[in-house]
Amino acid sequence: MCRLREPRLSTQLSLALLAVLLLGRCAAAGTPDEQAVPAVPVSPVAVTDLPSLSDELRRISANLGKDAPPEKVQALRNSLPDQWSIKTPERDYSISTDYLRRQLSDKSPTNAKLWVDNLQNKLSTYSQTGNLDLASSRAQLDHILAAQEFAAVHPPTSWDLFRRRVALWFARLLGRIFGGLYRYPIGGQILFWLILIAGVGFIALTIFRFLIGRDRIDSIKSEKIIVASRTWQEWVRLARDAAARNDFREAIHSIYWAGITRLEDAGALPMDHSRTPREYLSLVSQPTLPEQPSNTAFREPLSILTRRLEQIWYGRRNAAPEDFRDSLRQLELLGCQLE
Repeated sequence: MCRLREPRLSTQLSLALLAVLLLGRCAAAGTPDEQAVPAVPVSPVAVTDLPSLSDELRRISANLGKDAPPEKVQALRNSLPDQWSIKTPERDYSISTDYLRRQLSDKSPTNAKLWVDNLQNKLSTYSQTGNLDLASSRAQLDHILAAQEFAAVHPPTSWDLFRRRVALWFARLLGRIFGGLYRYPIGGQILFWLILIAGVGFIALTIFRFLIGRDRIDSIKSEKIIVASRTWQEWVRLARDAAARNDFREAIHSIYWAGITRLEDAGALPMDHSRTPREYLSLVSQPTLPEQPSNTAFREPLSILTRRLEQIWYGRRNAAPEDFRDSLRQLELLGCQLE
């Protein structure tokens, strides 16, 4: 019987202790000393526009003078929202007041006033920028873009889009060709050597053409030395010998120098073999020496001989017997008495 009563007594004792503890806590919560700390209210979000916010900032700045009492600063801090939400035609902005409230809590009204004044200046600048005439700005922009330097700026044309598609297709093709070379090492080496041989061949061809051009220049220089030691009769004899061998290019060349030598003997050209054929042609009608006569009758036949020399001798074009016979006729017009 005693064993049955012990659990019931312990349970009653536990309930009694719990009731005492609950009553003690309720009594403690009801004491006025423990309720001295007020709850911090949650500041709302102030929705405003630019003029209203500017007025609010001017009011705050006026209340933050050097002699502002602490009670007034604390009241101003409690009246501030967590942030200002500004609605503009472009978009909505949010400005947090956390820094301002911290400065007011630290009893630093000077720093708070600087922050407020700086924010007010920024709002004034934004308002002035927003009041610009957008239509006038658009017209000025169109006038600038219509200048010549912007003439090439335009959206891509159909031809541009087509070329871009072709380039992308070609790039993808090359990617498929060369992208799989790593799986075929021998094929990659063969392609590398083919590209290398093609590059070396191109360089060799360029050098060969350059050397051929140098040979032509060297041959022209050596001929000028020969010209100075022959008369026009000797040049005519060389021309006929070349024509007999069917070497009409050499014959045309000899006839030209026979005409130049004849004009030098007549005084129509100076004894200067460093000039080019075109310079000889200009000197015939425009003499540079006072004693040198001006004879425009020599200009037409010498012009024909010069043009034929450039085409056949320097241009390496084949000459025909008709070219040789016509050159002899032009030589006679220059005063050469041919047998």
